[in-house]
Amino acid sequence: MKHPLEKFIRIEAIAIMGGLFIGILAWITGWMLFLFFACYLFVLSMLADALILLHTRRSSDAVKQVIRAVLLFLFITSLYFY
Repeated sequence: MKHPLEKFIRIEAIAIMGGLFIGILAWITGWMLFLFFACYLFVLSMLADALILLHTRRSSDAVKQVIRAVLLFLFITSLYFY
């Protein structure tokens, strides 16, 4: 039987690993687009973690994580347009 939160845990793990891989690739190649994509993957992992926290009845921690993810998303997006 599968764990009820398995898909969120899997999304979080894939986003972290993908962000790490693409971040290293961005560091090697020097392409800023890869760097932005890696940061957006880290934001996705933070949102998946917030969903896990929300489903485990830790809503105050989930709200903090969502606020961190939104602020990071806005900061990265503003850097892209600057």
